[in-house]
Amino acid sequence: MAITSTQDNLNSPDGAKAGNYIRVILALALSGLAELASLFFIQPLLPILAVEYDVPVSQVSIILSAETALLAIGLLFTGTLSDHYGRKRLIIVSLWLGGILTLLCPLVESWAMLVALRAVIGLALSGIAAAATAYISEEVAPVVAGVVTGYFVFGNSMGGMSGRIIASQLIEHISINTIFYGFALSLIAVAILVNFLLPASKNFTPTQTLNVMRVMKGAASHFKNKNLALAFVISFIIFGVFTSLYNYLAFFLKGEPFHISPSNAGLLSFSFALSFFTAPQAGKFAAKYGAMKVLRVLFLVMALGMLLTLTSNVITFIIGAVIFTGCFFGCHSIGLSWVSKNAAHARGQAVALYLFFYYMGGSVIGFVNGFVFHSMGWQGMTGFILALLGVGVVVATYLASSNKAVLVPAQSVK
Repeated sequence: MAITSTQDNLNSPDGAKAGNYIRVILALALSGLAELASLFFIQPLLPILAVEYDVPVSQVSIILSAETALLAIGLLFTGTLSDHYGRKRLIIVSLWLGGILTLLCPLVESWAMLVALRAVIGLALSGIAAAATAYISEEVAPVVAGVVTGYFVFGNSMGGMSGRIIASQLIEHISINTIFYGFALSLIAVAILVNFLLPASKNFTPTQTLNVMRVMKGAASHFKNKNLALAFVISFIIFGVFTSLYNYLAFFLKGEPFHISPSNAGLLSFSFALSFFTAPQAGKFAAKYGAMKVLRVLFLVMALGMLLTLTSNVITFIIGAVIFTGCFFGCHSIGLSWVSKNAAHARGQAVALYLFFYYMGGSVIGFVNGFVFHSMGWQGMTGFILALLGVGVVVATYLASSNKAVLVPAQSVK
């Protein structure tokens, strides 16, 4: 995804000037990175939070589920807000709100209040993804929209990775409160950078009114399209199984037979860097062989990776987790592109619905698997994840058979 290879094609009258593309890429990638880092740094801290707040292991993941649930719900409305108030403004306001609310986290002593506050932070940050997607579709020439989108997705994955790794490595040296302050300041710093880096919208026309009923009717119409409705099922599964793995990874590895500390377990998040290769590569294979056929294979390979984590050998466990993670990003790339291509109208809203079910999957399945893990152990949770992946294979097979002619380009979210 080289920027320089596309510079001869950046003179589209509908896009920004060539010199602005690097600014756009940096601003949006930083926004996505800060958003996901500030949400998911809490994940490797779950074992510590369980002890500090005296919360059962089966219930501690509610704090992450609350974040992702409110993030998902926010996605249903932030697209409309960006249509009214503007893309750049919504991104900056979301970053500022997220930073200010995160600064309040160390002041909260009650577990219930901390969960509620983290949920509101998820809601505040939901405006970034919707506004960024709309900004790209309006301000970036179609010939390079895929490149810019690719870097935004990569920024998201790097945010999820860096947040987890930084928090997992810091927790043995500094307090949780200091970690909260650090991520709060990073959100505020990125808000300031985006204000200077991101060019003002030139092709944005604000809507005059916020018509909620029109939004709801438009959303309902997407469910009549089986290609979209079933893709929402797939998105629910994709992030649900992924969140489950990383929610309880540290709990499992610190026990028999591994005895790996949460800080070392957090290093597995380095595998998120595979998204730089697996996401675009999955798109290329999808364009050549068919999106749902490739997705079906990825689900099967994810199942294989999950089976490898049942071993007592730490190297085999790591290989399985890395395979699972790499395939996850390929699945997500194909899912986004599929929805974008198959939406008959209101493409941005269709993508927002996909992301709604995506994050709700992480919230619901991730939370439910806490009880599964607590009562049935890693083996029981693995069985549940394999069953969900099996449902994904069935859905992908059905869509592949009913859409034999559909070929999906990589990273074509617009």
